[in-house]
Amino acid sequence: MLIKELISKAEKDYMIATLLKHYKVDKIKVKYKHMKEYAWYNVDTGTLELSSKYKEVKPKQLKDFLTTIIHEIYHAMDAKKYGWRQFKGMYEKEQNMIAQGWYDNKKDIYWDNEYEVNARDFAKKNLSKWKSQFSKK
Repeated sequence: MLIKELISKAEKDYMIATLLKHYKVDKIKVKYKHMKEYAWYNVDTGTLELSSKYKEVKPKQLKDFLTTIIHEIYHAMDAKKYGWRQFKGMYEKEQNMIAQGWYDNKKDIYWDNEYEVNARDFAKKNLSKWKSQFSKK
């Protein structure tokens, strides 16, 4: 698909399905929900929640859209790797350690959480590959 004026819902769903399959988390539930963010991985339900607000994605939104989807897929990969209960516990333990001041250099329970940092790094690392791939189709 050539990225042009708007990316339709069908094209957007194709991108998401391709990413889920590539990263071997295509068995997770996908659900549309009204929310501000493009997507969010709900570890309690094992669901990738997608925003119903963005039926179409504008080319200027593509970077943020893909970055968010790849980031949330990384959380799904962690949940698959460790099991959702263990991953949730590990994530929350990291949040609690940050909140209780166990780290001198970490203050924010979200931005400094190692699982969020890893997901952001993974998304940054893989963004150009997928942006390029989806632009060629």
